[in-house]
Amino acid sequence: MKNKVLLVLLLSFAVSLAASAQKITMNLQQVKLEKVFSLITKQTGLTVAYSRTIVNPERIVSVQAKDKDLSKVLDDLFAGTNVAYEIGEKKIYLKAKEAPVTSQGSQKTKKITGTVTDTKGEPVIGASVLVKGAGTGTVTDVDGNFTLDAPADALLAVSYIGYKTQEVKVGNKNSYSIQLQDDTEVLDEVVVVGYGVQKKSSLTGAVASISSQEISKQVSSNVASSLQGRTPGVDIVQQAGVAGADVNIVIRGAASFGATEPLYVIDGAFSNAGLSSLNPNDIESIEVLKDGAAAAIYGSRAANGIVMITTKGGNKFEKSKPIVTVSHTSSVVSISRKLDAMNAEQFRTAYKEARANNNQVAEQGWIVNPFHPYYNRTTDWQDVIFRTAYQTRNDVSVRGGSDSFSYGVSAGYRDLKPVVINTKYNQINLRANFLYKVGKRITAGTKVSFSNMDYTRILSSGSNNYSALRAALFTNPCFSPYDPLTGEVVDWLGVKEQRNPLAVATKVPIHFKRRWLTMNQYIQINLTKGLNLRVSVSGDISKTNQDSFMPKEFDSNTPARDNGKFRQSESQSFLNENTLSYNGKIKSHHLNVVLGQSFQQDRTEAIVLNGNGYIDKSVITIQNASTYTNISRSESERALLSFFGRVSYDWKGRYLASATLRSDGSSRFGKNKRFGTFPSASIGWRFSDEKFMNFAKKILRDAKFRASVGVTGNQTISNYASLGSYTASSNKYDGNVEILYNAMPNDIIGWEKTTQYNIGLDLSFFNGRVVFNADAYLKKTNDLLFDFPVPNYTGFSSVPRNYGSVENKGLEFLLETVNLTGKFKWKTSFNISMNRNKITELPNNEDIIIGDFSLGRVGEPMGVFYAHKALGVYSKDEDNVYILPNGQKDQVRKGASTGAPFKGGDMIWEDIDGNGVIDDNDRVIIGDPNPKFIGGMSNTFSYKGVSLNIMMQWSYGNKIMNELRRTRNAMRTTSNLGQDALARWKAQGDITNFPMIRYQDKMENFRPSSFNMEDGSFLRIKEITLSYNIPPKWCKKVFLKSANVYISGTNLLTWSKYSGYDPEVNTSTSPFIQGVDNGAFPKSRSYNLGVNFTF
Repeated sequence: MKNKVLLVLLLSFAVSLAASAQKITMNLQQVKLEKVFSLITKQTGLTVAYSRTIVNPERIVSVQAKDKDLSKVLDDLFAGTNVAYEIGEKKIYLKAKEAPVTSQGSQKTKKITGTVTDTKGEPVIGASVLVKGAGTGTVTDVDGNFTLDAPADALLAVSYIGYKTQEVKVGNKNSYSIQLQDDTEVLDEVVVVGYGVQKKSSLTGAVASISSQEISKQVSSNVASSLQGRTPGVDIVQQAGVAGADVNIVIRGAASFGATEPLYVIDGAFSNAGLSSLNPNDIESIEVLKDGAAAAIYGSRAANGIVMITTKGGNKFEKSKPIVTVSHTSSVVSISRKLDAMNAEQFRTAYKEARANNNQVAEQGWIVNPFHPYYNRTTDWQDVIFRTAYQTRNDVSVRGGSDSFSYGVSAGYRDLKPVVINTKYNQINLRANFLYKVGKRITAGTKVSFSNMDYTRILSSGSNNYSALRAALFTNPCFSPYDPLTGEVVDWLGVKEQRNPLAVATKVPIHFKRRWLTMNQYIQINLTKGLNLRVSVSGDISKTNQDSFMPKEFDSNTPARDNGKFRQSESQSFLNENTLSYNGKIKSHHLNVVLGQSFQQDRTEAIVLNGNGYIDKSVITIQNASTYTNISRSESERALLSFFGRVSYDWKGRYLASATLRSDGSSRFGKNKRFGTFPSASIGWRFSDEKFMNFAKKILRDAKFRASVGVTGNQTISNYASLGSYTASSNKYDGNVEILYNAMPNDIIGWEKTTQYNIGLDLSFFNGRVVFNADAYLKKTNDLLFDFPVPNYTGFSSVPRNYGSVENKGLEFLLETVNLTGKFKWKTSFNISMNRNKITELPNNEDIIIGDFSLGRVGEPMGVFYAHKALGVYSKDEDNVYILPNGQKDQVRKGASTGAPFKGGDMIWEDIDGNGVIDDNDRVIIGDPNPKFIGGMSNTFSYKGVSLNIMMQWSYGNKIMNELRRTRNAMRTTSNLGQDALARWKAQGDITNFPMIRYQDKMENFRPSSFNMEDGSFLRIKEITLSYNIPPKWCKKVFLKSANVYISGTNLLTWSKYSGYDPEVNTSTSPFIQGVDNGAFPKSRSYNLGVNFTF
């Protein structure tokens, strides 16, 4: 019997010895502990058994072993922890180390409390606090606090993923403040760049990054608004303050006469829908690639910079139970400001005076019979047109994954009623992201998104009858929208003098629908260690329908007819990209190489139908029109073939270098100009790692110098610029339809190219509590693409050509600080940037004027205001004196030497050429619409679970041409005036700066001029948000992982001298015409209440 027992013991020992002697080979960097367990099981056949209360399988470790004993691997793996192991026949058992027993018996313990924070003073939630050598420990709570019992001479081991483990010797104190240092090998932040990611510390280009946490601090209906004021060098102006309005985004100044919008790359695929199709809650991060080195990998698309967006979910493999997030926001929205307008009595007086000054008599009923019930009141049409609206935003998402599958699915619905009556805006967003393993070396990803926008509106800008804003300001205040006898809404005011804005808003809606569908599929094959082949295919389909119907009651023609319009456009984009990438490291040398090929094809189609004479007004679709007054259809295609590559190298992360090269071939250019080449090069030096910087180690955490040069391109011209295009005429020749040229060809037109030089400095002090970034750049754009005007006798209005050069140079600064740490925390982010733009070359150095007053001149900023300079108002007729060359007295005249002389009440204009005639030759540069500085600042204050965020933005030094004020005061129709017209000139001898009002303004006192140009500088409190994180112990009671509730206000206060609705305005879609206010909706002020739940 003894022999049998001994035999069993020997066999067990032999099995254990054999198991522990098994050899392990693995080379893993920064992986989860559970992955190491999985490989051990594969190589030994032994499964690893453990309790999560003792072993954290999420802990990040690195293992390097080559034919190493299993026991040695386990010893290294759990060194410095309280985990012991036992190797059995079939399993490896992990357990807590037994507490040592001293000869004096059990030691006396005491209660220890403390707080664990990071280098920025933020609490570390869930950090492990273990008593070394004992089986006891705890984790920190939501505020980073912990409490445990430990011997008086115990050694505490404090650890958390992404931080270096810190040991604290327990002494006489009972309370400890422990600060964990970042483990730079784990937490070196990465940012998304073209065709890959890079460590932020290794970047040599100018890239700004915004995280989802920063975006979530702001309640916004669109992504562009979330970016405003947060990124230096990026100027964002919404063309109107309503959902769905176009947005002008300019990175480092306008560098083209054509489009200045940056390229949008969403999850690696180009987006033609811009930012309007995105749900802000779906965004994981946004990177803005600003300089040539960062953007040149995208070649011809990158002249205006790149905005790269990564959405949440389906991006990495990790074990995670499904996380369900639900959020809701309710908002009360109203117009942020009303403009002063004359009341009925003031307007009657002004109108009679304007008619008299034009030698006319006002005889309308509302003039001669002011007490008539139709006219005996004052209507502020702003109160009629605008309303207080209720808006809601609702989002739900589910995200999770495993070692071989990751997913993120989200849905959002927005009901964003505008502040104009009888308008609506609804948007649905759906997104599904999937990442999955196809084989041992093959992974694939599928990303699909859908957006549906439905907008019913009156036009928000322009000079037509449907402009709600103009209707609110221009409509005669003597009229009422309702019949005083019946109370019904009337269609016309007066004797068909003006359409009733309320009736137009109710009966003449414009329906606007847009749908986007994007699909992105890729497969990635790991060919060998560090070498990956990726093939991706993406598609983008958008369809837009716009229709309107105007009943004949509003038609001023004879005979009156119902009129309808319909427009449908559809665009399709196909993109195939294939890349081969290598990422390797040999000792201190790190090399990254990307080679790729890309092919993109776009197709657009549009149809326009106008009709009248509707058969049945209850059916207002265009098919019901009895007569089509306009039928047109157009198609267009383009293609782009590209080859590109990038090489990045660094030594110890200290000396950095990168170079890219891209060649693009575009179908838009002639065969001899089709391909363009776009190179870049950049270097970086992390001088904080040099020995001579050791003296600053205590305060300087990181310091890097960057320098780069890069060439990017632009192909924003007609798809058939080199070939010309044809159109079918409505006329016939010899019984056949005429086919006519409608665009002149130019087969020698070439690429517009931008060369950009950049130097930058990145500094981090006091363990990351102070971060400072600075960039200086010079951007030169040559061979600008432009539709150059040609004489009418050619049969064309313009011809595409390369035309001139533009230069932008500027400075950008970003300062982020953690001002206070501890229970009460305060963080600040401040940025400011300045850009100076000028035209450096034009053909023959001749001026070019776009629109009424936007000038292009060598040596001047693009689009400066070029108009007459107002010097004041003639007090009386005899003040207008002009001395002829022969010494005789005359008067300054309008338009010609024989023109009408200016009289008392007319504007005094500066006579530039001194000839006594005010004409176009007397126009001068009067202002610059480009700001001298733009910037933003945010402050975040937090105490326990309460957080307060205040976001501000500003613009300084830009001018605005207030066209709304000019056309309003010119009184070319029966339109109301502003209160500023009360100070107008009325009689001989009056001294004022406001000229007389004269019906039809025949002396052009209200021509474009300095009189209507205003300072557009502003400082705005963009948003204030107060939020509260509900304690986890409360959440657990209702089966929640976390919960947050917040209240906020947007556009609460704006300081500005501008007299219009909003100084952040531009109603032109041309990059050459900036700073023009032609009547756009101002930013709405909103008060918001929201909740976020995570299950």
